[in-house]
Amino acid sequence: MITASRSSLKLLSIGIGLLFTVAVYYTMHYNPRWDWTAPGVGKLPQQIVRDFMDETYARGQGAAAHGSYFAKDAVDNVAAPQDRAPVAHEVREIIAQGMTVAVVHRMMPVHGEPAVDAIDVFQIKDGRIIRRDRYLTTFAQ
Repeated sequence: MITASRSSLKLLSIGIGLLFTVAVYYTMHYNPRWDWTAPGVGKLPQQIVRDFMDETYARGQGAAAHGSYFAKDAVDNVAAPQDRAPVAHEVREIIAQGMTVAVVHRMMPVHGEPAVDAIDVFQIKDGRIIRRDRYLTTFAQ
């Protein structure tokens, strides 16, 4: 049978508490799971996508927006992204559910190509876009 005095148990509990505190400090200080440089830090997923689309289409900074708003290992399933150059567009609807945002929009004609009606589905993680899928469609006028 093992016996322990109260003072020994108090010292043991203080030691375990200190080890736990040091572990939490180390994890938060040296191994953060977040990216403070992401443009979407502190924003809702819908606002991140709105800001990305504003920079891409309204300001004509598609390549810069893609570089800053998309994660380095992001999946971009857009066959021929017309949005890397200035393109006029019309957003019809933005739908957000959790970390997924769907944008129903029309990109106006560019370089002799017809207008493109599309539904873009974005997935957001840690303030950046980690996936974009584009589904081409045709809208009723």
